[in-house]
Amino acid sequence: MEEFTLLVSDPPHNEPDFAAAAPNFGLTAAEVRMKANYPIPEIWLADTEAQKIDSSIESLRATGLSVTAVASDALAAIPDQTVVKSFAFSDSGLTMTLDESDVELPFDEVIVAVFCQPREAVGEESYRSVGSPLTSGLSARVSLAGLPGPSKRLSMAGLQETTARSPYLDIYASHDGKVIRYAVVQDESDFAGLGELQLARAVDNMVMFVAELGDCFKNAVVDRRLMDMQPRSRAMVTQRTAHTGVRKGFSFATSALSQLLESIDPDMKDMTQFELASRLAYLTKR
Repeated sequence: MEEFTLLVSDPPHNEPDFAAAAPNFGLTAAEVRMKANYPIPEIWLADTEAQKIDSSIESLRATGLSVTAVASDALAAIPDQTVVKSFAFSDSGLTMTLDESDVELPFDEVIVAVFCQPREAVGEESYRSVGSPLTSGLSARVSLAGLPGPSKRLSMAGLQETTARSPYLDIYASHDGKVIRYAVVQDESDFAGLGELQLARAVDNMVMFVAELGDCFKNAVVDRRLMDMQPRSRAMVTQRTAHTGVRKGFSFATSALSQLLESIDPDMKDMTQFELASRLAYLTKR
């Protein structure tokens, strides 16, 4: 295992000067614009010498790009999802039932919640978003969700497809210096704990839970950048199209990214795009 300092994009960006930023990547201004337009955190640069990344961060921030440094061991230390079977809101906190135990998070707990609601994949090169209005009567605070359908879960290199990825909310907290992580998953968790707020459709209950959690936890950061997330397949790397262009560096679905992750921790080599994006979203917001 090697120790790297990662330069991670933290969109949205602030009217970047792409021409000024381009030399940091060895890319053209147009190629940097394409990278910056991707609304989800991703690894842009990596080096075993932290000072080089620190210098790049200073330079890129001066051009209007929002970036941050992440230690590779912090990325590797994040645990896998622990799926919440059911939950209940009380006057003081959120109780979550796991496989073998119950856990309570007090409402004054400092948490980062990452909401992932993937697009539906269609074929290997094109994607579509399936949207439908929320059930009538839902408050405006949850009406911004696109409510896309299920998507294919793709490995980081795009070499394989696994099971469908259901929308989920990753809830991150820190206890005794260690990251803890619980996931409320649309197709796996019981939403009866919403009580009178529970709706007929699972997709609406998922959105309602995210809104309710944001209202109850006053010290919560709710990150919605993974809403409408579009997974990338290997075909989008090997075939240039007007929609995708050519992917550079450590972008999703590149072999360079898979090699970097394997160098950090061999168990991370085939990490899915959704998994990596959730971890990076947390690490940019903690």
